[in-house]
Amino acid sequence: VHLILPTVGLGLGYIAFIARVTRASMLEVLSEDYMRTAAAKGASSYAMLFHHALKNAGVPILTVIGISFAYLIGGVVLTETVFNIPGIGRLVVDAINNRDYPIIQSVLILTSGLYVLINLTVDLAYTLIDPRIRY
Repeated sequence: VHLILPTVGLGLGYIAFIARVTRASMLEVLSEDYMRTAAAKGASSYAMLFHHALKNAGVPILTVIGISFAYLIGGVVLTETVFNIPGIGRLVVDAINNRDYPIIQSVLILTSGLYVLINLTVDLAYTLIDPRIRY
């Protein structure tokens, strides 16, 4: 019960942003010629939306999701401080107030590594969504 409000506070803005990007990407893909061709061939609306459109609109959506993770890492610091939740964000704030430099450096290295790992995962996931992308 105590985690509902912080979770909503962190995720609600990003859900709206991802929904806007998804809508814009889907509208762009749905106006392409191959979508009209699929409709002319008699493809069902389910196949057109999920097999053709969502697959081709997936790269911008995945990019926005990857970028949102970086903002979530920063948002955790503020959320944990406001809601008085013990975690890495609050640890950083307490370490800054106490001038505990080894903890600050450790958390910076940890979050930087997590950010790099998330970006690597997003880049590798591009090949699963769009086979034209090769590394």
